[in-house]
Amino acid sequence: MRHILITGRCGVGKSTLIRALIRAIPAPVCGMITKKEAAGPDGFCPVFIHTYGEPKRFDDYNRVGLCREGKSIAFPEAFDRFAETMRYPRECVIVLDELGFMESEAHTFTETVMHTLDEAPLVIAAVRDKDTPFLDAVRAHLRADVYRIDEQNRGEVRETLLNDLPLLLPDLFR
Repeated sequence: MRHILITGRCGVGKSTLIRALIRAIPAPVCGMITKKEAAGPDGFCPVFIHTYGEPKRFDDYNRVGLCREGKSIAFPEAFDRFAETMRYPRECVIVLDELGFMESEAHTFTETVMHTLDEAPLVIAAVRDKDTPFLDAVRAHLRADVYRIDEQNRGEVRETLLNDLPLLLPDLFR
């Protein structure tokens, strides 16, 4: 099976498309999701990483960064801690939503993501539209099909992927 990587600028609908694909795939889902929350009193928006489908935690353990006015501070050690939980059963469709530039210095996390792309039967990922060595390697993975979406084509890409799922993932649609 080929992995489905969805890339595009922030807010274009990558996560929305992933949720639509997941609803259409007859398999259990595992993985991770990062989420930027509303700004606190200091003006910084915290970014947290969560296990897909489990209750969300909002504490220092899984706070992977802070954003404010186009600037960010990454906490690579939080990504690396989370990487130790990224052991997924082979029968799962793995969701990685979203892979971005904050992970660049989180070597354990980035190695785990690359290993997941090498070994997992199916990964569906949102990949930030930035050029970093990590994100470039993810998009260039030999088993990855990259779908670039924007406001004009997102509906068409959604329909194409949903219609083609049985062809793209024949093992899941027998």
